[in-house]
Amino acid sequence: MSQNAEQDFVNTELWNLFQRRFKSVVTEASYRSDIMEFCRFTGKRFDETEKEDVRQYYRSMEKKVSDGHLSPLTLTKKFREMHSYACFLMEEGMIAEDYFYPYLKNMKKEDRLAKSIPVEHMDALLKAASDDLMSYAVLTLMYRAGLSSTEIAVLRGPEDFVRQGTDICAILPGREEPCQIPEDAWKILEEYMRKREEHPSLFYNRSGRRLNPMYISRMMKKYCGQAGIPSYSAEAVRNSCAFNLFAYGASSAQTAAQMGRTQQQIRRYRGAGYRDNLRKQANALVKMRIEKPGSS
Repeated sequence: MSQNAEQDFVNTELWNLFQRRFKSVVTEASYRSDIMEFCRFTGKRFDETEKEDVRQYYRSMEKKVSDGHLSPLTLTKKFREMHSYACFLMEEGMIAEDYFYPYLKNMKKEDRLAKSIPVEHMDALLKAASDDLMSYAVLTLMYRAGLSSTEIAVLRGPEDFVRQGTDICAILPGREEPCQIPEDAWKILEEYMRKREEHPSLFYNRSGRRLNPMYISRMMKKYCGQAGIPSYSAEAVRNSCAFNLFAYGASSAQTAAQMGRTQQQIRRYRGAGYRDNLRKQANALVKMRIEKPGSS
């Protein structure tokens, strides 16, 4: 959206005051994107929002959640951001009521510490999926590159990956910076792309339809069952990427950039218990680097 179009929805002077609260340009971009999405949905300026506008938007987002196209936590994030902006406008005397807050009361909240998968269980999960190169590649992108199931679902093919110096990066919608793909993950993805059929989506099911987060959720249940481990979510696989980065000494800024999150959000991924278990498993020779299926 152009800057002029954004001005039609949000008072520029007030937004400049509001954005001073942010410590990161990533945080500001997240707020701006979600608020503009809501305004495009209603076709109104944010300060013209009515109770019915919020109700209809919530119903639309709830359908995306039920269809597997949006995570419950992402919906919570959107409403939390708009609640924050509405409170600011109330303080400035621009609006009389915050219609977003009532919905937050029953929304899914992030745990204080993100859920992850013990490295020995992740090893078993990868072994269980090793006969299906597509599933193996999906798991690898979540575990090694920190991609979400939604980001994986929208990938189209080789055109979404670029080389920057010696690094391979994914260009992902909604992220300001490219996401680095580790070398071991890229080798697996390269092999998958060589063997896949021509298709407008990078990952697709047997019917030729683009994968969605619901499919990936079912895939997780299938292979967790085959591996004989608890039923972990795709989000837990992705979280483990951040836990690994912290465990190996990455900074908050580096980890946040890789995960496409803010430094404040990324604090959820610091876990001494995970780090201690990682050391134990390394001593037990559990593989930390993902290899192609069938590699010795």
